Amino acid sequence: MQRFGSLSLGSRLRRLSDRLIADVVEIYQARGIPLHPTFFPLFNLLHSEGPMSVTGASQLLGVSHPAVSKIARNMLAQGWLSKTSDPADERRQLLALTTQSEQLLLDIRPIWAEIKTHLDQLQAQQQQPLLAALTEFEVLVDKAGFVQPVLQRLARRQQLEGFTVVPWQAELRGYFDVLNRDWLERYFQGELTTQDQQALENPEGYYLARGGYIWFAINNGQVVGCVALARHSAEQYEISKMGVEHDSQGLGVGRELLLTALNKARELGARQVYLETASKLERAMQLYQNLGFASVPHPQGKSIYPRSDVYMQLAL
Repeated sequence: MQRFGSLSLGSRLRRLSDRLIADVVEIYQARGIPLHPTFFPLFNLLHSEGPMSVTGASQLLGVSHPAVSKIARNMLAQGWLSKTSDPADERRQLLALTTQSEQLLLDIRPIWAEIKTHLDQLQAQQQQPLLAALTEFEVLVDKAGFVQPVLQRLARRQQLEGFTVVPWQAELRGYFDVLNRDWLERYFQGELTTQDQQALENPEGYYLARGGYIWFAINNGQVVGCVALARHSAEQYEISKMGVEHDSQGLGVGRELLLTALNKARELGARQVYLETASKLERAMQLYQNLGFASVPHPQGKSIYPRSDVYMQLAL
């Protein structure tokens, strides 16, 4: 499952949850506790907050109303909960712990304390505490959503299935400037060095006239990406100014542009291709590594671009 990366997140969390629940069941059985671990969130919530409705419990626990209702029904059937009318609104039912539950608390509190102590000790050995990471991830999912973003990207991917990569065309030169300025603005506060200005304002002279090449990715008549191959010698070329429209990133456009440039370098007899990038561009870094680029010390000690802290090369 680890090889599946983030695709296995749900399965791994479920597997860990099942493991912990099974272990707690064993602990409870060894101590003669008849409460099922899955009842813990609602049991503890009612113990700490007092009687409340299913809706209130659902909101505080961040769990769906049907899920809380199901747990509540099971706990009612086993005598852990009672249900009474809300004095303020007789139409609403309140859940509360029974005398049976209150008696159980005397025996179960020490067990909860020891379980917590052990889990806290395990987390203390982690470089990144699990609960803090889960909380952060839950906040991100709540903020960004999950279903709609994935469906939107799938729709965008479908739209891009027919994109093509074309060589330099003078009428497209403006897109080379716009796409690259966009990512410089998005990730580097618009940083623009003298070399950047020369490359973007005069790509014909900076690349083409020196034996280099430029390609564009086009989808349904719209330019969604670009890349340049700069010639430094007959044996060495540089991948330069690869930019992909933000909404089209991660959908294969950059990969196809990069492969086009590498295939051209091989055709020209180059022995090495290099590029300079920034470690903060994690998606781009992953693409370069997947295609065989390796990070090495910068031959000049540091880049002429303040934003670049990674030098990568590929032997052809």
